[in-house]
Amino acid sequence: MTEFLTLGNAAIAIAIGALSLIASYRALLTSRTPQGSVAWILLILLVPIIGVLLYFVFGLADYKSFERDRKKSDEEMFDGAIGAETTHPSPRLSPFARISNLAVTEGNAMSLLLDGHETYSALSDAIAQAQSHIFVQYYTIKDDHVGRSLRDALIERAQAGVKVWVLHDELPLFGLPKAFKKKMSDAGIHLARPQGPKRLLGPFQFNYRNHRKLVIVDNTVAFTGGLNVSKTYLGESAIGAWRDTFARFEGPIVQQLGLHFSSDWVWACGEDLSEYCAEVPSKAGDTNAVALAPSPAEDVAAGNLYFIAAAHAAQSRLWIATPYFAPDRDVLTALRFAALRGVDVKVLVPGRADHYLTYYAAMAYFDDLRSAGGEIWVYDPAFMHQKVILIDDDLSSIGSINLDIRSGLLNFEIAVVMEGKAAAADVEEMLAADLEKARRVDFDLEDRPMLVGMAARISRLFAPIL
Repeated sequence: MTEFLTLGNAAIAIAIGALSLIASYRALLTSRTPQGSVAWILLILLVPIIGVLLYFVFGLADYKSFERDRKKSDEEMFDGAIGAETTHPSPRLSPFARISNLAVTEGNAMSLLLDGHETYSALSDAIAQAQSHIFVQYYTIKDDHVGRSLRDALIERAQAGVKVWVLHDELPLFGLPKAFKKKMSDAGIHLARPQGPKRLLGPFQFNYRNHRKLVIVDNTVAFTGGLNVSKTYLGESAIGAWRDTFARFEGPIVQQLGLHFSSDWVWACGEDLSEYCAEVPSKAGDTNAVALAPSPAEDVAAGNLYFIAAAHAAQSRLWIATPYFAPDRDVLTALRFAALRGVDVKVLVPGRADHYLTYYAAMAYFDDLRSAGGEIWVYDPAFMHQKVILIDDDLSSIGSINLDIRSGLLNFEIAVVMEGKAAAADVEEMLAADLEKARRVDFDLEDRPMLVGMAARISRLFAPIL
């Protein structure tokens, strides 16, 4: 009996060891970042049973097939969609165009929407005027009076014969109530959730999330930026009215944004909506622009390259507003080098936390930028959620891309990069007003209270997954 038990224990140990090696090898092959691979392998080897179980539930997925198939799907969507390319080459936007693999468009108009009140009012007006179709895409839609107002506006248009598609990257059990969604589908609104890699838990996907925010009406007007759909942007929050920015676009850039929505929709549902953005919208202004949409399915880390290109383009000024500051090493190096070149590098971050891990992790990066001559500014009035870049006096960008590793490598994101002094002047005025309400960080991490410094250093260890 004892010999049987010994053999049984040995067989179990061998099986656990084999599964640990298999899981470690899979983590090495498929993790998006080296830090992710190391984290999984350490967990699997140090706590084999728990580590293997957690990996097969949360970590194991067919990432390679997803990246290959999603990339092919996106390429087919944009094949031949040249758009209104500039008649004169745009050297300033050329790097961003190459990253996005799309042509620069000319003849665009941009209007800033500086808070939740302006944004939701402009969205309501545009939706009310829809005659053909509406594309809506959000990372978060809350079942509050703001979410219900959007729902009701879309239902009214759907009942009037307008075709409406809504993409919402909600997590199961944490998303909208069934009754909320049923009311929309009963009105003829098409609802879907973006699809990630196939995995054991199916839709429980913590990486490869779709963080894009888009509203497009009749292929004539488009909106994008940092706002989700929630009352927090109207001041109904324990940390104040979230400071965020959306932008309204007209002109040929609307087609590119529509195709990005269509690429997400066809992957989620198999339905190609590109016919609704087949025509290039008429010119509406004098701003050149390109829609840059980072994806974890790409060969290049477009989210990281977006910030690196901005740092290299800057000659005198680089202002960045971001709610989360946990940059990849390559991005941080580019920002530091820009500061060492004499560029006025300012990074504006929130002084209030929505997630304490990201809040403290950011502090651990402040000294890296400050030591090279860059500046960190902390916005105190409320939580700041905008994702905005200003480069010199002619380039600017608004979108959903945070200055962190998750946006750089793990999420689907969107931003419009613009060349035009009028647009840049508007962004400068907005950011200058925000900086007037902010304070510059003039001390090192070691000068903070010991517990704060400890929290920052520990939180930074989790930066690759924040």
